[in-house]
Amino acid sequence: MKNLKITVALLSFVAMITACGRPGRHVVISEDDGNGGVKIEYVGRTYFSDDSTEITRITPNGFAKYEKDGQSLIASRDGHGDITYQINGNEKQRHLSNTDKVFLTKVFKDMIKRGHYND
Repeated sequence: MKNLKITVALLSFVAMITACGRPGRHVVISEDDGNGGVKIEYVGRTYFSDDSTEITRITPNGFAKYEKDGQSLIASRDGHGDITYQINGNEKQRHLSNTDKVFLTKVFKDMIKRGHYND
């Protein structure tokens, strides 16, 4: 009986340690409007600026994905805590062109409209 208690306690501890390395929250928002729809997926938490034009922070190991009308965005946090963006399958980047910034603003506002909020 004593060995069973030790084993259960040890397994619980291992499960807790393993879970701490993961961001925990995984959300998928998928809507089909008959024209291909939209899919938003995020792990962890993503925070937008007050004017919804940029991501200010993503929790460690988190990311946000967006797909609509053949366009896509993956925003994630690099090892230094900086936000990187991968737009339409291109290379990851931190510094964006004006065209990319306009695209991101539309994406972020659509994500918020469909239920992705700072919390």
